[in-house]
Amino acid sequence: MVDVRRIALRLLDAWERDDTYLNLALNSPATASLSREERGFLTALLYGTVERKITLDYLIGRVAARGDLDPHTRNILRLGFYQLFYMEIPAHAAVDLTVSLGEGRGEKGFVNGVLRAALRQYKTSDGRVDFPYPDRARGLARHLSIAYSFPADLVRHFLGLLGDCETEKLLAAFHAESPLTVAVNTLKITRDDLASRLAGAGIETRPTKYSPVGLTLSSAPPVTEIPGFSDGLFFVQDEAAQLASAILSPAPGSTVVDVCACPGGKSFAAAIAAGDEGTVYAFDLHESKLPLITEGARRLGLSSLTVAQRDGTDPDPALAGKCDRVICDVPCSGLGVLGKKPDLRYRALDRAGELPALQTALLSASSRYVAPGGRLLYSTCTLNPRENQEVVAAFLAAAPSFSRAPFSVGGLDAPGGEITLYPHIHGTDGFYYALLERRPD
Repeated sequence: MVDVRRIALRLLDAWERDDTYLNLALNSPATASLSREERGFLTALLYGTVERKITLDYLIGRVAARGDLDPHTRNILRLGFYQLFYMEIPAHAAVDLTVSLGEGRGEKGFVNGVLRAALRQYKTSDGRVDFPYPDRARGLARHLSIAYSFPADLVRHFLGLLGDCETEKLLAAFHAESPLTVAVNTLKITRDDLASRLAGAGIETRPTKYSPVGLTLSSAPPVTEIPGFSDGLFFVQDEAAQLASAILSPAPGSTVVDVCACPGGKSFAAAIAAGDEGTVYAFDLHESKLPLITEGARRLGLSSLTVAQRDGTDPDPALAGKCDRVICDVPCSGLGVLGKKPDLRYRALDRAGELPALQTALLSASSRYVAPGGRLLYSTCTLNPRENQEVVAAFLAAAPSFSRAPFSVGGLDAPGGEITLYPHIHGTDGFYYALLERRPD
């Protein structure tokens, strides 16, 4: 695993230097030759270190004698601290292997001294970890920022939105393990039958609480090796995202447009919900991503999808006013998926200020597709009223032919036509939905 740690260090250096995305880094040529075990360790170490970066830096700062650490040295210490305090690795092994990442006797000696001092300061005699977080009574935002490793401005955003108690529950939920959730292709198999098939292969599942077509897998091999994947019996989709098709309920023979479709999950679900009858137009701005949809549709055995490159702000005039259902799942700051994408937390609020204008433009353009009496579903995976409720309210103020449509889904009621799902309340990704209906002519 020494080489894997070196790869983790190189990727961590590149992530911080170049502001790259972790998922892209993990698929770089540097990881191509790794075994499944090595890749799993690399993913856990890299994602975990980035996720806990603020906490790790605070702990390092209390122990290290120097405040002006070289970025490379700091990353070595981050990796070492994460292994010592968040992974089940013997302390002597974590220290020795982390020290080996240093360049020269000076850096190696410094890293060794800091790691051993941290063990003395942060681990009790019985092996428990005891971190001296800042006093919450003297500043709750700073305490939560250090304890849960979220930027202070993001913590303040959630405190203003949810209050003290609910914010801490939300931050804790982002650190909880996220099991794999799949949507069943009910055109080929029932949810119960797929659960039985997976149980026969030693994979335990449970039905999703709100989605009628979802299964949560307690543990599983890589997705492509799960029984039924190659047969198109399911596709990966969080339970919150699965609710889109249940809310829209496209009927057989209907015309559906998904304006920002990649990677294709909501388009697949709409096609399945409509019995693969009618047409689902899966549009996306990025032509390079369209093969994700075409390949997914082929594997699932869906023939009703029409896939094409299209800017969502420039709707196809040939479909104007002719679509029964429209899916407008817009780009967002991702504040609802910070548990799965830990690197987003360090840039989310920067993006949040730029996005409402684009989201409003996409919603307005998408509304042109809707036929009289048809419905449009606006959605994001963020927890930011500026990108959610305020965008919808601004649209409705400018579009008198549309109004919110009440709905219920999976036991969740939305009498006002909109709903927000929270990880700490619903056990799903954070998600926002607004169902809008065009009045009949």
